[in-house]
Amino acid sequence: MERTTTDHDTGGIGRRKLLSAVGGSAVAAALAGCSTLLSDGESAEQGGQSSGGISDEPIQAGLLTFTRGAPGVLGIQAQRGAELAVQRINEAGGIGGQREIELDVVNEGSNPLDSYNQFIEEGKEVTFGPISSGTHSQIAPEVEKNEVINVSTDGTVTTLYEETVPDPTYSFRFQNYDIMEVVTMAREAVERIGADNISTVAGVNPGYSFGEDEMRVFTQAIQKLTDAEIVYEGFPELGASDMSNHITSINNEEPDVTFSSLWGGDVTTFVRQANANNMFENTTVFGTTLYSAAGDVPGDALAGTDIYSGSRNYYWGKPALGNWQPGRELFDAATQQDGVTVPTAHYMSGYGAVTAWATAVEKAIDLLGTYPSQEQIAQMLEGHGFFTPAGYHNIAEDHQGASNSFAGKMVYDDDLGAARLEDVNTYAATETAPPPGVTGSDWLDSWSA
Repeated sequence: MERTTTDHDTGGIGRRKLLSAVGGSAVAAALAGCSTLLSDGESAEQGGQSSGGISDEPIQAGLLTFTRGAPGVLGIQAQRGAELAVQRINEAGGIGGQREIELDVVNEGSNPLDSYNQFIEEGKEVTFGPISSGTHSQIAPEVEKNEVINVSTDGTVTTLYEETVPDPTYSFRFQNYDIMEVVTMAREAVERIGADNISTVAGVNPGYSFGEDEMRVFTQAIQKLTDAEIVYEGFPELGASDMSNHITSINNEEPDVTFSSLWGGDVTTFVRQANANNMFENTTVFGTTLYSAAGDVPGDALAGTDIYSGSRNYYWGKPALGNWQPGRELFDAATQQDGVTVPTAHYMSGYGAVTAWATAVEKAIDLLGTYPSQEQIAQMLEGHGFFTPAGYHNIAEDHQGASNSFAGKMVYDDDLGAARLEDVNTYAATETAPPPGVTGSDWLDSWSA
């Protein structure tokens, strides 16, 4: 079952607003193909509007991400996406046609705050990352104190801009955040099964704040949509080798829906053990980040399963790769990069974070005729609309990323050599996120039962 979508690829904006969103610079064209949208490519060939007030000094940038270990399943994807975006910017002549970017990548590791502060001591003009929500909660207050723009690749905890830094100036998030991906999967469960057919729900989620938060939000959303009863909640530790007790509990309860925010290697462990114990005969699994293991989960683990996964802001078939250049080119380039079997949503989180910042700076240069200050870039990022091959994105006035979400059946593709989604549905940000100024909990409470 595939939902009918009309304006999702463009966010429902018209051509005039679309041109305003993308700008006309060579950098915007390189990142999102606006030369195609402008039809004659004239603006793209002109590059930035002015080079008179812009130095030719390289821009020093830093990316905080996981480059190894289990979290590297997500972090390396984000790193490669950011690296490709920087490469395309530099090949287009740099920011404002003058300034290339030099990207320094540091492992998020066990002391991420020290690594972030090192970036500031080194004079980085912009930072990107992190992956972890815990890291994001640590560095966001420092970002505000240092007054240097940070655009996060992930770090999607719902409370970041509700409680940790409720009135941010320099901290922004490209990636859709937790409530958006959870609500997407609650809506997807209803779309696929039907509200009247969901009376019992179980959950198996990571045993720390991220997993607990996702289960809490899913419970709130699905009970508004279906009045379902929660019959089991399990929280295995990251990297757990044995999930049999959770699988046995689910088999005993036979819930209509099992919700999971497991990610990376934990997905492979869970799916393999669940399949071996016939769990998929007793329930349908809906997960927010199961697809993060697309390049790692083996085909035999997925055979005969009934799994629907979300993809936070990117799936290469939605929008079609030919819609926005360099769609096909980006996909092919990504698959040639070290550590990327197929690009996932986390690849786009790296590519998109760099693109958000770069296109905002380009628009500021168009307006000012000179290189903007940190405060001017921050003002430009609020409400900033831009394109990537994943479609239209917006940084809302509350600094949250607001992109389409995708969900589909997770299958193994022998030709691709990786998992993919089929029969994909698209959910607009307006369906999955509260309006600016409203907390996620209050927004869910406001839904009609």
